[in-house]
Amino acid sequence: MNLHEFARRLPKVELHVHLEGSIRPATLLQLAQRNGVRLPAQDEEGLRDFYRFRDFAHFIEVYVAITGCLRTPDDYRLIAYEFGSDCARQHIRYAEVTFTITTNTKYNGLRWQVILEGLNAGRAQARAEFGVDWGWVFDICRGDSPETQDQVIEIALAARDEGVVALGLGGSEADFPPELFERTFARARQASLPRVPHAGEHAGTEDIWQALRLLHADRLGHGVRCVEDPALVEYLRERQVPLEVCPTSNVCLGIYPDYAMHPLRRLWDAGLLVTVNSDDPALFGTDLNHEYEVLVDHFGFNADELEQVSLNGLRASFLPEPDKAQLEAEFRAQFA
Repeated sequence: MNLHEFARRLPKVELHVHLEGSIRPATLLQLAQRNGVRLPAQDEEGLRDFYRFRDFAHFIEVYVAITGCLRTPDDYRLIAYEFGSDCARQHIRYAEVTFTITTNTKYNGLRWQVILEGLNAGRAQARAEFGVDWGWVFDICRGDSPETQDQVIEIALAARDEGVVALGLGGSEADFPPELFERTFARARQASLPRVPHAGEHAGTEDIWQALRLLHADRLGHGVRCVEDPALVEYLRERQVPLEVCPTSNVCLGIYPDYAMHPLRRLWDAGLLVTVNSDDPALFGTDLNHEYEVLVDHFGFNADELEQVSLNGLRASFLPEPDKAQLEAEFRAQFA
């Protein structure tokens, strides 16, 4: 078996993937048609061109267009079910999936409980058919009104029994720094709800320090720019703070010009707890299998290192410890 095939067949965990950015182009066209929504493109090829990143404003435009096609509980069931199907194809056994709940309530008028009921119907269907499962990370969109973060934390805390495992924070890091969200993340911490803000993607090392000190981040969404500060790299290594690294996303968004300039290998060799993820696979023309192949082709990872990446994802997840131990035993048996 060559390394590419090994990478594809490896059991995996994914920790940084946005549900809205995972919707298949064909499914989005189907949803738009049945809900009477006119998209900027009317076929899959045109939609892929529309998806192609131009700048952050365009990225938000794409996200709004996607969200506008979701109108009914069954729409949410469908996209969750298809996400599970895609996980099964990639041998992803468990994921933690980011979803921007308040953007969805804003654009379709459905109550969050109704949306989550649809999402969990698709999740249950995928679990039954494919044996995959995931938890939800409800995230705050940095650019929304200040009240939005209160809404998100209220929903996230209320929905913990419905599969919500963490509080996220996305959007423009430079325009909306971590201190604006300190109070909300303190509420999450007091309630023992894990915290996974994006940090160190578009903004630099100070953004990461603030996410750690002010938001008490349990994991860092991206975090790759920590490489610019040796003291920060050492801090992250000592404490084994997980990084949710998304190589293709970073290249597509212009954080790094190409894989050759990406610091993933340096972070790995420095002993950081690196996990590898797809971020918005439909928007960046990737998936987790492709990201593992990128590790082989561009970062020189061998079979043992690929196995460790997989186990790092499991280790950094918010699964209960008995579930982690059981999955690790299954993973190691499959590795062998």
